[in-house]
Order: sequence, then C-alpha cells, then structure tokens
Amino acid sequence: MITTVGAKAAARREGDTAPTLGPGELLKGPFTGRALRQQGYLLVSFVAAFVQVLVLTVTLALGGALVVLVVGLPLLLAGLVSLRWNSRRERLRILRLTGERVPEPYREPGPSGNPLQRLLGHLSDPATWRDLVHLVVASGLGLGWFLVAVGSWVLPLGAVTLPFWYTALPEHRIPLMHVNGSEYYISTLPSILAFSAVTLAFVWLVNPTLLELGTRTQTGLGRALLGLSRLELDRRETALRTTRSQAVSAAEAERRRIERDLHDGAQQRLVALAMDLGRAKSKLKTGDEADSEAAAQLVAEAHEGVKLALSELRDLARGIHPAVLTDRGLDAALSALAGRSPIPVEVDADLPWRPSPEVESAAYFVASEALANMAKHAHATRAWIELEIREDHLRMIVGDNGVGGAQTDPGGGLDGLSDRIAPLDGILSVSSPLGGPTQIIMEMPCPNPSAS
Repeated sequence: MITTVGAKAAARREGDTAPTLGPGELLKGPFTGRALRQQGYLLVSFVAAFVQVLVLTVTLALGGALVVLVVGLPLLLAGLVSLRWNSRRERLRILRLTGERVPEPYREPGPSGNPLQRLLGHLSDPATWRDLVHLVVASGLGLGWFLVAVGSWVLPLGAVTLPFWYTALPEHRIPLMHVNGSEYYISTLPSILAFSAVTLAFVWLVNPTLLELGTRTQTGLGRALLGLSRLELDRRETALRTTRSQAVSAAEAERRRIERDLHDGAQQRLVALAMDLGRAKSKLKTGDEADSEAAAQLVAEAHEGVKLALSELRDLARGIHPAVLTDRGLDAALSALAGRSPIPVEVDADLPWRPSPEVESAAYFVASEALANMAKHAHATRAWIELEIREDHLRMIVGDNGVGGAQTDPGGGLDGLSDRIAPLDGILSVSSPLGGPTQIIMEMPCPNPSAS
C-alpha cells in the first residue's frame, strides 16, 4: 500500500478530513469533533478573507493615491505583505485540519532591498497574483460556507427553543408561504413541535454534508492556488530525478574509490603480511639458528606492515566519516584535516549552530577531496578554508595560491563533488583562473535546528 505523509498525519488525527467518508459519519450530526473543526476552519477562513479584503482595499487605494509621495510605496508594499501573510495562515489552517502541507510557491520567501525593489519583487512573482485570485474566490464562496457554519448552531437552537418563544410572534403564529392569495402558517403547539422536529432532523442530516462540501471546496481551492503550479511541480520533479541520479552516481563513485583504496593499499599489505608470517612459520619449524634469526626479521617486517595497514585503514576511515566529525563537529574535523595536509592550511570557521550530520558529512567530503586535489595538482604553498553560516545557508570556500586552471569536466573530480552535494540542494562553483588563485565555493541549506 502506498500512502503520503499527509494522509498518514490525517489518519492519525481522529475525525479529520479523510480521503473517504461514509454515510454513517454524516449521520452523526453537526456537533461531532470533526464537524466542529470544520466549522471553525470555515468561520476563520471567511473572517480572515473578509478582513484581508478590507486591508488590501484600503492600502492599495491609499498607496495608489499617494504613490507620487514617499508614503505611497510603503503602503502598497504593506498591502502585498499582508496578502502573503494571509495566504501563509491559510496554508497553516489547511495543514492543521487535513494534515496535508501545502508548499509555498514563492520565488523568494521575502524580497529584500529598498521599498521599491521589494514591491517589484512581490509584483513580479506569479504566486502573488495567485494569492490575490484565491482571496477573491475564497471570500465569495466563504460567505456561503459562513452561513452554513453559523446555521449549524442557529437553526438547531431555534428549533429546540421555538415552542417557548413562538407566542411572542405577531398573532402567535409562524407564516410559511403565500400561494394564490392564501397564507399558510402554523400556530398550534402540536404543529410547532412537529415543525421544530422536522427542522432539527433536516439540520442534523443535511448540515454535516454541507460542512464536508464547504471544507473540501475551501481546502481544494487553497491547494490549487496557494501551492505549487503544475509548471513548478514539473520543474521540481525533474530536479528530483536529476539529484536522485546524482546521488546514485556519487554513492557508486564513493564505493569504487573505497574498493580501489582497499585493494591497492591495505589489502596488498595484508597479503604481503600473510606471506611474511607464513615464511617465518616455516623457518621456525626447522629449529636452525640462522632460520630463527631470519624468522625474527620477517616478524619484525610483518609488524611494520601491520602498522602501515592500520594507518592506511585509519586514513580511509577519515576520508569517509572521521570520528572527530561526529564527536566535535565540522570545524574541529576541518582543523584536523588541515593538520594532516602537506600544504599549510588556515581554517576560519564561524558556525553559530551545528549543521545536520548529512550537511557536515558532505562539507567534510568536499573539503577533503579539494585539499587532496590541491596537494596533487596545484603546486601551492598555502591553502585556506573559510566556513560560515549566513541566512540559513552553509558557505564554505576552499582556496589555494597555486597555478590555477582547475576545470569542472563531466565525470571529473570536481563534477563528483557537485554530485555529492546536489541531493542536499547544494551548489558548487569553481573559480580558478590561470596563475591562480583557485577557490572552490560550496553552499548548502543549513537551517537552525532550534528554529524548527
């Protein structure tokens, strides 16, 4: 069975909007937990849309009238910011009611710059106009659903209390209709009780269906207009396919590298070690003094081989995920990496919080491979690593003062680094003019865990 995260969250929340709804649920009346949440959602959505229409009308009217003055632009900007804020609140209401997250489609979470630049940033974003269309349609439909939600309480309350106050009406009767000049009404207590019972039964049976219809209409409208467009969904699907392919390629390249290092390094040393120990064992069996001395020499050489094999295995482990990275974080791991580099490396790290393990591992891999390539090809006398978190993005620069000329060729080492960070929405750029310096710049999203 395949299901979505939103569906799982909705299924865990008793009485929430579900993919299917049987008649038994609709017969439970307008006062179940499910119906009460739907009433609250419809009421708040309509009131919020009504207030937002007023705010937007006032700010746009005043801003347009005063646009030639300095205060006009801030008023226009305030109206668009309030529109985006209202749309975000509607997405949050949909999430709380259905468990389904509606992703934000904005190009920028908040355009920056002076008021004119921010205003143009909002106006140039297609999602802003979709927010406006949603506001107009939702406020129009919301009036009907508002009446349904209010009627969920007014009609049953009136039906139950009608026998106690109908005598206060003119002529103690309730007019029903006029047909061909004749007036039909009810005025006796039995007819009043029957009318109350019919009204209560009608509300009890019909109102839950209307609430369900209103909720699904409003949430469907929000998903359609406040979420990602079809073009954006297609673009993200293509990007996900690409990054998935890059992740597979990076994992396969890493596997081949580990196999190669094990085969060419530690494995060869362990084979030689086994052969030396076998020869030493044969010489010891003879009991000859000369053979015993030769066996001792072979054992000493095997001991050195064991130390070299252990050193190579430790280096291999450091290249994958060193223990210091787990224990002390990225800045300490990079400092240890710089200490082992044949080129003097300066590390300047400014990390107000610790990145996630995935981000730390990817950044360490990029720095390790970059320093290894610099040691082989750059002919540099100095290198540096700059690390900082700015606007919830980890930015790392690995540079050297070598000969330059590094290029990102398909299938090359730098292209492999790009594949390594692409699944984390990372970006890698290379600046390496002939004559140097070379700078490998990496950026990855790195949100503050305390803010989530």
